Amino acid sequence: MILVDIFVPSVNNVYDFQLDENTPIGTIIEEIGELIEQKERCHMVGDINQLMLCLQKDCAILPRNKTLKECRVQTGNSMILV
Repeated sequence: MILVDIFVPSVNNVYDFQLDENTPIGTIIEEIGELIEQKERCHMVGDINQLMLCLQKDCAILPRNKTLKECRVQTGNSMILV
């Protein structure tokens, strides 16, 4: 498990997440979306498959079919969900 900060511009908020580094990023994006909907009591509009998780320090979009470990994401990294 790794701890990361994820900024979500659509709700203008930063969230702390503990994520399994061996889970595909596509699955992580879906889970993060569901948690944000619950926390903010809102419904995200649009196609969840269009969301991208980006590593802030490298300005890199993380491939949905890879894991955080494969993308070398580590505890303390900051990410953006757009």
